[in-house]
Amino acid sequence: MAAIPEPVHTHTTPRAIFKLYEERAAKEPPRPYLGASIIGKPCDRALWYQFRQVAIVRFEGRMLRLFDTGHREETRFIEELRGIGCEVLDVDPETGEQWEVSAVNGHFSGHADGVARGLPEAPKKWALLEFKTHNAKSFAKLIAEGVEKSKPEHWAQMHVYGHLLGLDRALYLACSKDTDDLHAEWVHIDKSVAERFLARAERIIYATHPPARLSDDPAHWQCKFCDFYDVCHQDAPPRKNCRTCVHATPCKDRDGGKWVCSAPGAGDAEIPIDVQLTGCPEHLFIPPLLQYADPVDAGTGWVAYQHRATGKGFVNVAASADRETMPELVDAEFTSDELAIARPAVVADEFVRDLKAEFPGARVVADDRVTTSTG
Repeated sequence: MAAIPEPVHTHTTPRAIFKLYEERAAKEPPRPYLGASIIGKPCDRALWYQFRQVAIVRFEGRMLRLFDTGHREETRFIEELRGIGCEVLDVDPETGEQWEVSAVNGHFSGHADGVARGLPEAPKKWALLEFKTHNAKSFAKLIAEGVEKSKPEHWAQMHVYGHLLGLDRALYLACSKDTDDLHAEWVHIDKSVAERFLARAERIIYATHPPARLSDDPAHWQCKFCDFYDVCHQDAPPRKNCRTCVHATPCKDRDGGKWVCSAPGAGDAEIPIDVQLTGCPEHLFIPPLLQYADPVDAGTGWVAYQHRATGKGFVNVAASADRETMPELVDAEFTSDELAIARPAVVADEFVRDLKAEFPGARVVADDRVTTSTG
């Protein structure tokens, strides 16, 4: 029998390089804010999932390297604009850091590529700069349709950045990665457009439950390419972290993107960013995140559910669970740590339930789930 060939790049220099990018990315915590760069995405629920860190999206090394190529092109664009006589500020002179915009009490944020004046088409006024790279197909579509229609996320991003920076125009400068051809397009910042996206951001940030899906059809083409497809349409378990907990709330009355906890004994204390990543023993899932079950009752430290497929009752318990007040229909307990790794079939499995009943300390254990995207 012929030997099975090993996958491409398994033991090669390219694979080692891709792995380097993956290892670096794995060390980076998720963004604590809803990004202005994605506010133009079509699905409210996907944005809410990202803000609530319902799943961690990890990209393959090849895609991470591709993203890095786009970032490196920004430096080249800045050098070229300065070379043709433009005045370019790639950092905020007041902070010495990248241009940052913020809204919704710090829960919404983004970073602009820069601002410039002396541009050939508009030499006197300052303009927002937005740099992007495209493959040949995307670049051709951009030229044919313009940025608003071909790249609505980029168009929304520019309106928000420009409005929050007090600018009235933006230069969208794009490069074809296949031919190195360039395309420049001017976008006049519309305050009403920007405010519409800011209102959308606020609505999503302060939503206590997942907003409606873009489509309830799992076969919808945009849903199938979404990073949150499994957790939205396939009943994959959500991550356990403070932002998926019923006790955590993004503050409306404090700046800096603060969150507070209402768990027993917490007293609405602020939750540090590093604590938010994993949650605490008082964690209870926001009920709609367990899409395979219906919540039927709740009490101190617990939420009871009925499994839709089997009709069996189970309860999500926290450390402070008052078991004397639980309904009789409940015949299995699961902590949030367990529900974060258990598929619906595991929660309903009679063998699992029998083990937990016979051995009260028994727990479902497995490695943490990570959503991997190939782009």
